[in-house]
Formats: sequence, structure tokens, C-alpha cells
Amino acid sequence: MEPSDGTAAAAKKPKPSPAPPIFTLGDDSLGEIFLRLPDMASLASAALACKPWYRVASVPAVFRRFAALRRPPLVGFLLSDRGDMPSPYRSPNLRFVRDNRNPNLAAAAAGGDFFFEDLPAVDSHAEEQGYEWNEWRVRGSDGGRLLLSRGRDGLDLAVYDPIARSAVFLRSDDVFPAWTHVVCYAIVVDEADASFLVIGFDFITITAAVYSSRTGKWANINTEKVKLEKSNVKYEEEEEEEEDERMYQEEYEDQFFNNLHSFSSDGMAAGRFAYWRSNTKKDRCFNPVERILVLETATMEWSVISAPFPAGESYCVADMPEHGGLCLFSSKEQCLQLWVRNSIGGWVLKKDFSLMNEWMKKIRRAEWMKRVRVLAARAGYVYMEFWSIRKANSYFLVANLRTKKMSVFHNNAEDPHRGPAFPFFMRLKPLFGPDEDLNVRLNSV
Repeated sequence: MEPSDGTAAAAKKPKPSPAPPIFTLGDDSLGEIFLRLPDMASLASAALACKPWYRVASVPAVFRRFAALRRPPLVGFLLSDRGDMPSPYRSPNLRFVRDNRNPNLAAAAAGGDFFFEDLPAVDSHAEEQGYEWNEWRVRGSDGGRLLLSRGRDGLDLAVYDPIARSAVFLRSDDVFPAWTHVVCYAIVVDEADASFLVIGFDFITITAAVYSSRTGKWANINTEKVKLEKSNVKYEEEEEEEEDERMYQEEYEDQFFNNLHSFSSDGMAAGRFAYWRSNTKKDRCFNPVERILVLETATMEWSVISAPFPAGESYCVADMPEHGGLCLFSSKEQCLQLWVRNSIGGWVLKKDFSLMNEWMKKIRRAEWMKRVRVLAARAGYVYMEFWSIRKANSYFLVANLRTKKMSVFHNNAEDPHRGPAFPFFMRLKPLFGPDEDLNVRLNSV
């Protein structure tokens, strides 16, 4: 037998196993896969698999998709007593109710400037005797920021972080006329990079503009093309007036732009959407359909949708990726209802469950708690206020849609605050820390 020279052994050396097919995918394909993961926990697990996956999971577009699935840290609720006045002619009395269940968030709330005492003075052109024109008033809240205005015409605007006590000041007189108090504003914060948009809609002149913190400039928004849905909503009490409703509907659609003045309140943020409610409760005999003006901030496209419930019910708009995007939450007789879109764009009642547990039944009788006001919905949680028709105090409710459990904390107010209410959430931080911590995270998996 000839001595072995090692070539045979070398020939039999096993080849390294090829990488699994998924590890050969490009960033774009991998990102599409990540966008189809069911929840934030799944994305976190995938991101910790390797550096390429971490890089793709950290892309802002992927983060924004899953930000709507992460429960935001609730700091508290900012209440006002202004009521539903069409024009905020005065600075309202404010009340901030802390959520003390989380010690860290309670400490942030205790150190926050929720009454704007640290804001520097800004010269205002509107000062009249008997009115406090120089005080800031709240116009919106989103992503750890408050949108404030000052002056009768609301030309002085500020986007304020009450936790960091930092502000960005801007004016809107370049895009709106001097009587800007008729403009209704909204703020939408991009939690991927903390940038923000301030949107203003003048419902008298039917003009709109947006301020972007990325550019530091205002830009006009086209309002000539607004998609108006036809209302196919029917209510039992309106069956006898179906023909009158049909005639009204046609007239409303023909004269749509002449009727936009029914939108008289500031807008609210819902994920990538900003929306304005038509507030038809006060004039239901003239405007029986509740309308919602919606702006998709990614495309700057407008639409007006018809609510699938009678005017006067409390509701909010939500951006829920798991249900296709735009959804509605409404309250009816202490029940919470979730409305989602069907395949043809209509509304379907997805969930309907009672809030009346034993505690709610007891407090309803003892303190005449009758009204449920829906304030916001984020990441499977709905934030509401349960208030009395006779007393000034109220209770805040945080309902978990998945477990149907509810957290409650007391607003022991001595004076009623029935004006706009704003849940204040701290901005969500990125999913992971700096890149230098990545090796530690990967090695721990």
C-alpha cells in the first residue's frame, strides 16, 4: 500500500453549508418580509438574529409601521374648560392629571411644564382689554409634543416639549390671512426621527397649509381635490325620512365646499393621519350625517368620510395596521365599538363590548357617571373619560382591546373641564440603542 499523501483526505473534506435562502435576500425583500411580521416582539427577535437584519429592522419605514403596534408611555391627560367654542377667543383654564402607575413616568410628569410657565414671552399683535391674549392655549398633542398658539388670531405658534422644556416657534401669517382664528390646526409627529408637521385648515376660505420641521417652511396643500364618500348609513329613527336624507345628501355633495364651515374644531393625530370632526351634534336637524375630514400626511391627500353612527356619539379615529389602516372607535351607552373597512370601502362593526363591569355599574349609580368620551386609540389600547352629568370629577379609562381589561384612575377635579382633552404620551424611542451595543445584544441571544 502506498503511503497517503493527504490528497484523498483533502478531497473528502466537507464543504461548508450554504447560507439559508433567507440570508441571501436583499434589503428591500427582507424589509417587505419584516413588514408582514405580526407584532413588535417578532420584529425585535428578527433584528437580533444578525447585523444585516438589525440594519433593515432599523430602517425608519419599518419602524413607523410597527410604531403603531407599540403601546406608548402615557404620562397623563391635559384638560381644558373651553368647551366646543368655534373660535378659541380666550385662554382656557387647564388641568393636568398624572398617570401615577409607572414611577418613571410619574417622575417625568412631575418635572414637566404642562402649564407652559417656562415658555419665553412672544410679542403678540392682538391685545384687547378683558382678554388674556398673551397666554398660550393648547391646539393639539402628539408624540410627546404640544401644539400651542397665542394671540386672538393665533398667529404665534409653538411646538413644545414639556418634558425637555424645549420649543420651536413659528408664525402662520405667511400662508393665512390676519383673521387666522378661524384656522383649525393639527400636529402629527414622526416618532422615527421626532420631526413634526403642523397642518392648518381655514374652513372659511377653504385653504390649507403645512409646516414641516424638516424644511422649516410652510407649504400650501391643494384642497381642490377632496374625495367625498357617499353616505349609505341608515339609522332606525331616520327610516321615515329616507327620501329627505337622500335629497339632503345630493345637495350636500353638490355644495360640499360651501358646507365645510361645519368643521369648527382643531384636528387630531391618528398615526399617519390628521383628522377634523364636523361636530354636527349641535345642528343635527340641518346636518344629520357626521363627517370626518382626513389628511393622509404621507401623500397629502384629503378625503371626507361619513361616520357609521349617528351624529352626537363620541368617537376617535385610529391608524391600525392590523385592520388595514383607518379605523373608528365610538361609544354607545357605555359600550365601546370598533369600526373597520370592508373590501368595498364600507364600515363594518368589528368589535362591540360593554364597559360596564361591576365597578362601573356601582360608580355610575353613586356618582351619576353617564358619559363616556373617547379620546384616543393607540396600539390596541383605547383612552377614555367617564364623567358625571352632575359633578365635576371624572375617571379616566384605559381599555386593552386584546384582554378586555381596563385600568382606571380618578380625576378628582373641583371644577368641570369639558373642553378638549389630550392624552399626553412620551415619544417612543427607537427599538434598539446605539450600534456599539449591537454586539452585546447579538451575543446574548
